[in-house]
Amino acid sequence: MNAEMRSNILAHVPVQELAVWRTSIEKIGEIEVIHEPAMGLVMMKAQESAENVQFYVGEVLITDCTVSVDGDLGYAARMGNEPEAVYVLAVVDAISCKQDAKWTGWLTEFDSWLLEKEAEQRQDRLFAHKLTKRTLVDFDVMDTD
Repeated sequence: MNAEMRSNILAHVPVQELAVWRTSIEKIGEIEVIHEPAMGLVMMKAQESAENVQFYVGEVLITDCTVSVDGDLGYAARMGNEPEAVYVLAVVDAISCKQDAKWTGWLTEFDSWLLEKEAEQRQDRLFAHKLTKRTLVDFDVMDTD
């Protein structure tokens, strides 16, 4: 699984589900926190759809963290105040680049869990789409009386 796919799935995983992985990570490797999870503000960029003009929506609260796992750096940032999630995501970022044998089994198990999460997220999006589609109005069919 590549880093972009992993990040897209992890962006929507609740903090409580990520906390389970923290203990298994800490048993395997040596983790050094370089930058504690801290809140900050960043400017959010958006694109206006009619004229394709980029503009800044405003400031967004994020939490970011930098760690080192067995000497390899990992970084994560997430919208909102979620220090526990950002810590785990930074550790996963550091581990995902490793080729060490001690991390291979963990990454395989984690990636299979992520694939299950991706399937759940896809089902949730389909369900939300179906709910939204039920409210769609077809103006050609509407009565003009």
